[in-house]
Amino acid sequence: MAQVIGHELEIYGSHGMQAWRYDAMLSMLTSGKIAPQKLIGRRITLQEAIPGLMTLDQAEGVGISVITQF
Repeated sequence: MAQVIGHELEIYGSHGMQAWRYDAMLSMLTSGKIAPQKLIGRRITLQEAIPGLMTLDQAEGVGISVITQF
C-alpha cells in the first residue's frame, strides 16, 4: 500500500465486499437497479490517453475515461 499512496494510485474493484453478497450485486446489475456504465464519461484510444494525462488538471465532463482501443 505504501507504493499506492506514494505514487497516488487509485484502485478500483470490489475489495471489501463479502463474496456471499455477489449474487445480490449481480441481480441488481441484471435488473438495471445499478448501472456501472454510467460511470464511464468517455471511451478513448490509447493514443488519446496521452493528451488526456497531460491535461488532468483541466478535467471536463463527468465520469472516468476508459481506454477501449489499443
